[in-house]
Amino acid sequence: MSTDRGPLLGSLIRILHTANTARVATWLAAGEYSDLQTAHGAAMQPLWDAPEGARITSLARSARITKQSMSALIDHLESKGYVERVEDPDDARAIRVRLTARGRAYGRAARGFARRIEAEFVERIGAARVEALREALQLLVLDAQR
Repeated sequence: MSTDRGPLLGSLIRILHTANTARVATWLAAGEYSDLQTAHGAAMQPLWDAPEGARITSLARSARITKQSMSALIDHLESKGYVERVEDPDDARAIRVRLTARGRAYGRAARGFARRIEAEFVERIGAARVEALREALQLLVLDAQR
């Protein structure tokens, strides 16, 4: 007789995400980036991968939030010196947002912190399992973005 108990995959991912988000929030509050919240990652992560910048509408779409919510995040990041608004070279009527030197420094620090968490995963379950998990999640993310 089988039981239908315990968290399913989606719940396991959510539980791990919640735990990691709490760790990031603690790291932010205790360091030189205490003017940021974990929610700012919705803008900072995609901008890290787009050094030429991105439009707010594109950032909002990738974060699955409204343009108004993304604009509020960008306003805060700009006021703290993490991002800047620049002309879009493809459309003079449009604006792109890109990381400043401070934003790139934060990105390096945040990725370093994330790598330390991943190193703990490796210690716990082994490098092969962590790499297999990364590959599987990348495939699932690609499927979800279609």
